[in-house]
Amino acid sequence: MPKCSESRRLGSRNASWAAISVGIGCGRRAAGCGTGAAILLTLLALACARSGRPELDATEPAGTCAWFGDARDGILYFGESAFWHAMHQAGGDPAADIATQGPQVVGRFDLASEAMLPPILAGESAHSGTWDVLAHPNGRVYFTSFYDPAGWVDPRTGAARHFDAAGTGLNEIALLPEGRLIATRYGASGGADGSIVVLDPDGRVEAEHRLTPEPGFAVAAKSVAYDASRGIVWVNTDVIPHDGGPTRHDARLIELASGREIARFSEPELHFPRFAADGRGWLAWLDGRRLSLRVTEPGTALGPASGREILLDDDFPRGLDFVQDVRDQPDGRVVATRWSGIVHVLSEDDRVQTVRLPRAETEGFYYTAVAVGDRVCASYCAGVTVTCVSLE
Repeated sequence: MPKCSESRRLGSRNASWAAISVGIGCGRRAAGCGTGAAILLTLLALACARSGRPELDATEPAGTCAWFGDARDGILYFGESAFWHAMHQAGGDPAADIATQGPQVVGRFDLASEAMLPPILAGESAHSGTWDVLAHPNGRVYFTSFYDPAGWVDPRTGAARHFDAAGTGLNEIALLPEGRLIATRYGASGGADGSIVVLDPDGRVEAEHRLTPEPGFAVAAKSVAYDASRGIVWVNTDVIPHDGGPTRHDARLIELASGREIARFSEPELHFPRFAADGRGWLAWLDGRRLSLRVTEPGTALGPASGREILLDDDFPRGLDFVQDVRDQPDGRVVATRWSGIVHVLSEDDRVQTVRLPRAETEGFYYTAVAVGDRVCASYCAGVTVTCVSLE
């Protein structure tokens, strides 16, 4: 979910609107879950632009747009949510999405034909759309939903299941060994700090590790990645003052087995962590106005100075852009997507190709791009849209 460092500025793929207790814990029946007791520390105002958007499919709630994506077997799967539209229509209230109900779906896009496919139904009626998705090796597509429980859909059969016992507030999701999952819980009811949650493939909670709190602040969990070579979880955060001051950010390294925090970094800012199954890592860091991708070999990811630095941008517009996602591809390339539509594609020989996807100044933002041959396709939160361009 995009964040803002100021109320008028957008940046990250992650939640920083900071409604930590709004609707969380209300379950699938949110009636009566008002905002009177909510901690509203930061407000965003963003509409998903609708200009040029085709008519909505019957299974898509009005105002829905494309969110985080993941590709498998030539299909880009992506979340579909009306969160931003509902919040904008409600004058900036991040709880507005729970006031309505509608079908819950996971979007699909054929990367070979560059055509949208019918979405997969995850639920007949829900208060929240699908947010992050993970195309699992078992054939399922797992999703988070935040105001509703996470779950999975099976593109082969249309079967779907929700993880009711895991609760709400799950934000981003990544793969663990043996097919298990790890997700961030942005926050919990009553303003409790965020956590990392370990799930088995059927959605049962194996462990939950709460982030270490800071006096006077709420700490919310955002993006997550697992370094299997060291048994370490990487998570970045929003550190939100209770007095309404500016939100800070840090990155935390947590031992998966024990939940013990072993390191924390506030500067530079970690935009996004990504690790392959063997522990090779790609870490997007912003140091002042210098955006770089640090490439680490298995067992060597220790902090911001780890690995070799690949410069992506030496004049990054801090506060106006953010690295939404980093994805390693089957062909060995790595794709870093910025919400502005600037996409960096890193080849195995460390060569960087950069393209700018079309985006009007006032329109939407990008979540996840993938590279297929000489083309780049990305989920675009401007209606339910996937945009493709040639990689030049």
